[in-house]
Amino acid sequence: MMDNLEILVIDDEQEMLVSYQKILKRAEYQVISALSAEDALKILQGDHKISLVLCDLKMPGMDGMELLAVLKQNYPHLPFVMVTGFGTLEIGIEAVKNGAFDFIEKPFSQQKLLTSIESALKQIAPAGESHLNSHGFENIVGQSEPMMKIFEMIKKVSYGNANVLITGESGVGKELVARSVHKNSLRRNHPIIPINCGALPEQLFESELFGYEKGAFTGAFQSKPGLVELANGGTLFMDEICEMPQNLQVKLLRMLEERKIRRIGGQKETSVNIRVVCATNRNLDQALHQGWLREDFFYRINTIQIHIPPLRERGTDIPLLIQHFLEGLERKYDRKIKGLSPEVQKILLNYHWPGNVRELQNVVERTYYLASPPSITKPDLPSYLNKDQPLELQFDWERLSFKDAKDRVLENFEKDYLRIQLKKFDWNISKTAEACGIDRRTIHRLISKYQLK
Repeated sequence: MMDNLEILVIDDEQEMLVSYQKILKRAEYQVISALSAEDALKILQGDHKISLVLCDLKMPGMDGMELLAVLKQNYPHLPFVMVTGFGTLEIGIEAVKNGAFDFIEKPFSQQKLLTSIESALKQIAPAGESHLNSHGFENIVGQSEPMMKIFEMIKKVSYGNANVLITGESGVGKELVARSVHKNSLRRNHPIIPINCGALPEQLFESELFGYEKGAFTGAFQSKPGLVELANGGTLFMDEICEMPQNLQVKLLRMLEERKIRRIGGQKETSVNIRVVCATNRNLDQALHQGWLREDFFYRINTIQIHIPPLRERGTDIPLLIQHFLEGLERKYDRKIKGLSPEVQKILLNYHWPGNVRELQNVVERTYYLASPPSITKPDLPSYLNKDQPLELQFDWERLSFKDAKDRVLENFEKDYLRIQLKKFDWNISKTAEACGIDRRTIHRLISKYQLK
């Protein structure tokens, strides 16, 4: 059972509400009660993150069917379970046709109620393990230890409403992680609205973020909701958050604290129910020291931090990423490009990828279009990769420990030395072993280790 899920229960009889409270709280759900449909709508517009609505059919004023119609229009993905009285089977079936997940006839058992609720919640609660696949997690490719830790973190933080800050160099895949957090959350049936804080001119930022009323400024011929309003019920993803002007950080801080916004030129405040996920490629200490980020704003958005390591620190993911990109291109264009030549694979594995996954994808796409079937060869590479690199570029000495640097040099020496010797003796293992002064078993082990052909 997942705790902290809020269920909105609506019934005009206080005794029924008390019964629902006892049953559902025992099952570790949080219960919000309303005596009328009108009260329920006010609750939904507030700060609560309702995961399911349980509503009685017959009520004074707006009844269950009318409320269902309103919710299907304004909260189309919110699961709705209708409770009907004895002898109203036809109305229950009609409710399901109109968008209710299920209906329960009174009197009902506790087990029937809980089973119906659990089934409805499965619509919005993904089964975490199913998202792991042969190449990584959902659309994120990687099987290295750092990436597996990130996948675990995504699964842990997704269910809550805490704000998330994703850090990492440009091109590592911060937006993919943000979308994965949203997709695995209880908000996944609501929109994720991305904002690139570095791409919006400062003078347009506030109107884009908070919207405006008709006549608020020259050219405002009609009211327009802002991106925050459009994200209501879902996730607001703010990329390059350090580029946001300080005066807007103050206004956004107020929204984060009070969950209310006011359009430009507007008088009334509007409640918003969003989760905020931010991303930056800046060094956070430097961003605070230089004043790019206000401290109070930083502490509000940095409830949970996910750091994505650069590609050079997870080199074992490079072959997986290359395969993933090539397979995607083959599905689209069917050029019969099956892979890389060993020489190209070596170059790509040894390169330090300052542009990270985005640069690797660009190189794979470029070489795919230029290559002749069946494989990508060295002449297809861009000029900066198609030449002998100095050792400091090949191995990125500044970022490697002494042991790692030594191991990388030794591996490259073993591969190159053995390839030359095998070619010299026409792949005769006995002669190669004798000339190298090592035994045949070691030769076979190294051939297998480096997949020499």
